[in-house]
Amino acid sequence: MRVADFQFELEWYRGKKLPGHAAKVHGLTGTVGSFGDVTVEVEWRKPGLKGGHRQYETRLYGERMPDVVFRTVGPAKPCLRNARFDVAGERVPLDFNAKALRNKARALRMTCQGRPYEYVVAGFERGATLSRPGVEITMTRGKNPRGKGHVSFGAVTGEADTLDLALAIVFEHIETRELTASERVSGLIGRVLDPIPGESSY
Repeated sequence: MRVADFQFELEWYRGKKLPGHAAKVHGLTGTVGSFGDVTVEVEWRKPGLKGGHRQYETRLYGERMPDVVFRTVGPAKPCLRNARFDVAGERVPLDFNAKALRNKARALRMTCQGRPYEYVVAGFERGATLSRPGVEITMTRGKNPRGKGHVSFGAVTGEADTLDLALAIVFEHIETRELTASERVSGLIGRVLDPIPGESSY
């Protein structure tokens, strides 16, 4: 099933008790056009005895959506480093140029089910666009027009299917500032002010 050119909204929630969960979770949820209800949930597990780092699991749920799981270890939010990304049982490698000085050049690239995807962040908290030949999905964030909290707004161009939408939506809950030029500049400044012996590049 494919649907062309439509928009949708996903509401963010935090500390919500959902059926089937022993603890409160946070994430975002909403109806994605004719594809039905979609939910992204983030859960974290306590540090293990060996690694010493907390583990995050970001999972996408939807009756018509593929099973998408993003696991990461370490920082306070799910991020691109030390990540394991599985889509419908397929391991999807993530690649981006951490040394580039423009957002477009730092774009996240991945191949899933034989399709090449590019994920470009417009700027910190300014949204991002997932694209493949013939399809583009732009996600932006803003205040909830119906009340408190925030909403992620999605705009689809081209004939998108469930795989396209699942990839665009799950990255709403992943820390992607590493894909911005400002992160590169911050890294360079940090290394000038506090250089690490033997390290010459970011």
